[in-house]
Amino acid sequence: AQIRQVLANPPPKGGLKVVLRMPPEDWVVPPDSFFQNNFHLLPGLIETIRSRVKDAGSRYLVDAYCGVGLFGIELAGTVEKFVGVEVDRQAIKAAVRNAEKRNCTNGEFIEGRAEELLPQLMGRFDASQTTVVIDPPRAGCTEAVIRKILKLSPETLVYVSCEPSTLARDLRILCESQYAVWKIQPVDLFPQSSHIESVTLLKKKS
Repeated sequence: AQIRQVLANPPPKGGLKVVLRMPPEDWVVPPDSFFQNNFHLLPGLIETIRSRVKDAGSRYLVDAYCGVGLFGIELAGTVEKFVGVEVDRQAIKAAVRNAEKRNCTNGEFIEGRAEELLPQLMGRFDASQTTVVIDPPRAGCTEAVIRKILKLSPETLVYVSCEPSTLARDLRILCESQYAVWKIQPVDLFPQSSHIESVTLLKKKS
């Protein structure tokens, strides 16, 4: 019905942006906040990330681009404690509500920029027992985020990417310093297109 309405009354050229999205079942997602859009393959993506955290044996999790709390909440049972950081204020409010709906009590969500808050958040945990999940926008991580990660030196990184070119750029910087790629798993969240999601596991070099 919404599609027919937009087709009948298109916005003027160069005018308003029209966003049509189906709300994910049982998740609070503000209209302009990010959420993975392939609900059919989303459980597989989450399980891939969960298995990487389990393999690492991490006790703590830091979600550097947490959005509405998807990964932190879904992985809460895998770790003792977690924390998510997100610059989108509405997404953080939604993350708190999503956690409450699922009785998820071993984590918290903090509004702010990852490059500014990572030192504070990582300071709560033993870096040798911490995994940082990175799921940045298509443009990849900012240089400031990469620098902070290298300085804080968590044992394990799980990099979730929807853009191979920026993933390759960021992996080069991380691997030139102190990390090595152990596994890369593609997940075809965007079938019949050139786009691909991937989950990369990085561990500190021995």
